[in-house]
Amino acid sequence: MSSTDIKSFARTLSNGLKFYLKNENVIITKTDFQILENELISEFSLPYSEQSKTPTQLLNEFVKNKYSFEKLITPQNLGPDVHEQIMLWGLIKAKNFNE
Repeated sequence: MSSTDIKSFARTLSNGLKFYLKNENVIITKTDFQILENELISEFSLPYSEQSKTPTQLLNEFVKNKYSFEKLITPQNLGPDVHEQIMLWGLIKAKNFNE
């Protein structure tokens, strides 16, 4: 993914998570989500072989650590745009390993 694609991916993940947490009545802070986006950009800027966690794992760790949120979040919880982006990321990562 290009740098622009990674930033867009991180923003999409962040926005989907914000929407989900608001629906769960979790009070969020803007600065936490800027930190999250930076962490996502850092992780997904790595070569695919060095990316240690999936997008969903990163989001689940974030909400558990920042908000003590214990429900397991799945791509489907985050809306169709996020779900599609996570699936595309998985396909690109799998393709990268097959080459």
